[in-house]
Amino acid sequence: MDNKLPNFLIVGAAKSGTTSLYHYLKRHPNVYMPDKIKETFFFTGENFEDINPVGGNYGRGVITSLNEYKKLFEVPENTIAIGEACVGYLYFYKKSINNIKQVLSNPKIIIILRNPIDRAFSNYLHHVKDGFEEHTFEDALKLEDEREKDKWWWGYQLTKAGFYYNQVKAYTENFKQVKVYLHDDLKHDAVGLIKNIYEFLEVNSSFTHGIMKIKYNVSGIPKNKFIHYFLAKPNPFKTAIKTMVNPFLPEEKRKKLSQILMLKNLEKPQMKPQTREYLKNLYREDILELQDLINRDLSHWLL
Repeated sequence: MDNKLPNFLIVGAAKSGTTSLYHYLKRHPNVYMPDKIKETFFFTGENFEDINPVGGNYGRGVITSLNEYKKLFEVPENTIAIGEACVGYLYFYKKSINNIKQVLSNPKIIIILRNPIDRAFSNYLHHVKDGFEEHTFEDALKLEDEREKDKWWWGYQLTKAGFYYNQVKAYTENFKQVKVYLHDDLKHDAVGLIKNIYEFLEVNSSFTHGIMKIKYNVSGIPKNKFIHYFLAKPNPFKTAIKTMVNPFLPEEKRKKLSQILMLKNLEKPQMKPQTREYLKNLYREDILELQDLINRDLSHWLL
């Protein structure tokens, strides 16, 4: 195996399907993405050492050294496309773009976007699921500025992360090959989207697999907190069960079963209509500019 650097990046947005793309793409025999860590945050130029722990344990294990970053890419000989996925590269686009150009020159860029209203709510539910949010969605929105001042993890900037226009525009202006997809595409035709990405990455686009039916990193509120934390967090009981079933149930099938059980244990509350109207007005101008930029009809985001 050789150490090589990425020739493509999935840069975000958060809660839009980047985790699913990561898992789907890394299964292709000619695509390499690191196993040890999904999001390095390397190109953001942030080390997150001073993040307020009140907001959770996010941002731990960030890669800040180029040598450490290179070690993640021990690439098999048959690899054509080498990449990584990190939602921070879109949010911290100013620093990220400069750093990417310095280290990787001109990689292919993949961006996936979600209706910013739904994205904000999903990000909020993600924090609730992880046990780091006790406020209502409406109160969490009001707390954004205060939390930013107190150095909470950037994911708590629920609305700010959804202003995509300037983020996407900067990538299209700085890189020659940029593909922008929508969460809607992933939801309605995951196989078609992945095949299109395969073509973009110039790997065999006929490669398909049933794993695309699985949804990754889904947000929601656990119906049963014990079941959720048993499945989601390391614990001695789970380790003991894992040791017993390992000989009979391969790791991939075990992970698939765990994922299915976690999804069944989640429920999604509805956003208040007045809150949705507030967010529609907040994002309207940015959405209209974005749809012209990427040449996609986004009017359904404002319905």
